[in-house]
Amino acid sequence: MFKKPPQVKPAANIKSSDRRKLLSTVCKTYNLPIDEIAKQGLDNLVPPISKKATFTSPIDKKLTGTIYFDSDEIPTWFQTRDSQLYPSLFTCWKCPYILPLVKTHEPVIGVLGKGADLMLPGTIPPFDVRATKNAIVGIVSKEKPNVIMAVGVCRLNLTQFDYVVGRSGMAVEIIHHFDDELMKLNKEIDVVVPDNVDPEIPKIVSDEEEVANEEEKESEQKEEKPVAESQAAESGTTGETRTDIDDVSEELAQLTTDEVDNFFIRSLLQTIKLENFQLPINSSSFMSLYIYKNLPILDPAYANIKKTSWKKTSKFLKAMAKLSYLEVKGKDEDLSIVKLMPKTDPTIENFVPHKINKVKKPTSAGSDGNGGSSSSPSSSSAMKITNLYKPTSKSRMFFNKLDAEFDHLYTLPELRTMFNDYIKSANLVNPKNPKQIIVDEIIAKPTNKPIDAQVARDEIFTTFLTNFTPHYSIKDNNNINNVNAHDHIAKGTPPKIRIVTEMKIGRKVITRVGNYDKFFIKQGAFAEELRKLCSGSTTIVDDEQVQVQGPHGNTIINLLKEKGVPLGCIEFEDKVKKKKRK
Repeated sequence: MFKKPPQVKPAANIKSSDRRKLLSTVCKTYNLPIDEIAKQGLDNLVPPISKKATFTSPIDKKLTGTIYFDSDEIPTWFQTRDSQLYPSLFTCWKCPYILPLVKTHEPVIGVLGKGADLMLPGTIPPFDVRATKNAIVGIVSKEKPNVIMAVGVCRLNLTQFDYVVGRSGMAVEIIHHFDDELMKLNKEIDVVVPDNVDPEIPKIVSDEEEVANEEEKESEQKEEKPVAESQAAESGTTGETRTDIDDVSEELAQLTTDEVDNFFIRSLLQTIKLENFQLPINSSSFMSLYIYKNLPILDPAYANIKKTSWKKTSKFLKAMAKLSYLEVKGKDEDLSIVKLMPKTDPTIENFVPHKINKVKKPTSAGSDGNGGSSSSPSSSSAMKITNLYKPTSKSRMFFNKLDAEFDHLYTLPELRTMFNDYIKSANLVNPKNPKQIIVDEIIAKPTNKPIDAQVARDEIFTTFLTNFTPHYSIKDNNNINNVNAHDHIAKGTPPKIRIVTEMKIGRKVITRVGNYDKFFIKQGAFAEELRKLCSGSTTIVDDEQVQVQGPHGNTIINLLKEKGVPLGCIEFEDKVKKKKRK
């Protein structure tokens, strides 16, 4: 449905009554108990401030529909004129309990991201009892069983299959996936696939249960704080003696709730001791970027706030606030961390860090690991730019002779190998001069050379390449969780980011950056980053360039290198210096 960017009209806020109707329709369509869901859960389903816009498909002008957005213009729901409401992946990540889930293998997720449908042999039984024919389902990988990566319609009654080996047929017709144009509709954000989501419906807690839980929590916290502090003090006073938390977390197959609670408390202490970040920070970012990261080595099944006695992030943070580890601000689930315990506090100073699961992240493109800089495109974090070549009709016979795929994109080394293999198999090397080959009827057409002509090998291969249509691919290795972090393939030669520093009327120096969208750089996020980095105001010019006040060419180049953009893909022109030379 969103293989190409839809033509979307400007969005307008919907009334509160329309929002309530939309929420009621959603709960009725997906059999959700609206009276039992907590306020935060309802707000995740349909945000308090929701917008509505109509769209038209550029492929089929008759395909029109409606897209709902939140206050940040992030798509939440959509429907065509003749269909029911479908959740966007943004909504599915907040509320994965909406849809029955169909598991598949991780490589299949990448195939779905290219627009393919899910075939029955690619699924993994057993199936949800709700995965019947024409049901709306979410597609997940077995590695991330709760993170929905595509939404589709069942074309088979999956509940009748106990095994799928040897079967055939389309299991799910995909209507929305993690790399379609709906996910890219908001150009101001970077879409990052979450590692963990909460699969349970947030239910309303009665006042009696809330009071009982709070009293039990307070009694537990009074006991836990001295334990954590005594462990930290004991570890600090013994010098080289370390806590056995690393060994315990690796050996225990089953953990109690108290042990998981202790791991989360230790993660918070380690975060305060080792991490540096700007406050305030919202609770979801704090948990995903720091708390889950700093958990001791343990079974991933326990790396979830649901496995703790707090059950919810908000209750965990409020409990830690009562222990004076941090201060929070906000209501319900909408919390922000505004202050952390000082690093100079004895509890933090005496805390001995534990081992954590080390996620293999690519090193910065601007660092060689020894404190120096490197702009080499071969760096593990650099974006990989590859020139590709697509055969034209003149070379069809060449690929037929080699029994190779004609309608395919080839790299330069692949074509060179194939060309040399054909020369060898057809015995085209000139016996009198091995540096020359004799042109036969197969390569005469794609090289524009007469048959039986004797041509130097390098010369004829260069001519051979001119009969291919150039393409390029850009792959971002910086963020494997980013939905845009796979190959971007397009026709033509690789683009270049253009940076220009010039003087405007009134002798005001500005720096403009353009053509960055092909390198997985979101306009709004990039403009905000430049504003902070260059300490100057930024402006979006002509909907495709970011302008910042001041001469910041070198600063922007270094930023782009850190993002993995190869230096060869950056052009910088300083018009101010040229004027001074005159």
